[in-house]
Amino acid sequence: MRSTRHSKYNINYHLVWIPKYQRPVLTGDVADHLKDIFHTIAEKKGVEILSLEIMPDHIHLFISSPPQNAPSLLINWFKGISARMYN
Repeated sequence: MRSTRHSKYNINYHLVWIPKYQRPVLTGDVADHLKDIFHTIAEKKGVEILSLEIMPDHIHLFISSPPQNAPSLLINWFKGISARMYN
């Protein structure tokens, strides 16, 4: 159970997404770099990564987030910021 100034919560989200055309490009150094980027994003945004699995053709991210963050906002953060940070 986590808490903020105004609430107590236990909200977890399982986010899954694929690269374009579901090509197996998420291997080796790419996967290691993405893991570092995801942990940096989570730290900056106040989100806890409970589990992170990067498969060659998709990503599984299981996170805990405060209630003020909508699931769509979370996926925008992780996909958008990681794309900009990787390039």
